Amino acid sequence: MFYLILAILLVLFYIFAAPKAIKGTLNLMLLVFAVVLVVTFVILAIISLTRSTLEVWVGGIVVFLGFWAIWDMEKMVTKTKPKNKTVSKP
Repeated sequence: MFYLILAILLVLFYIFAAPKAIKGTLNLMLLVFAVVLVVTFVILAIISLTRSTLEVWVGGIVVFLGFWAIWDMEKMVTKTKPKNKTVSKP
């Protein structure tokens, strides 16, 4: 709860009272905080995936193979049949 109140106070300071010289530093700090938060969420997602059941892994592999097959079929070149030229008799 303390950190939530501190974060709210920092946001209010940033919006209403921070001079331009400090805003650059705060922008950098917010960027670092966002990167750390994203990395933390990715690590937690990987941990939760490793604790998943076998069906989840098999389903993910099947979905990956399906998308890979669709991507590979889109890259295929289709052969065009030559059009028969009919000669009209005068």
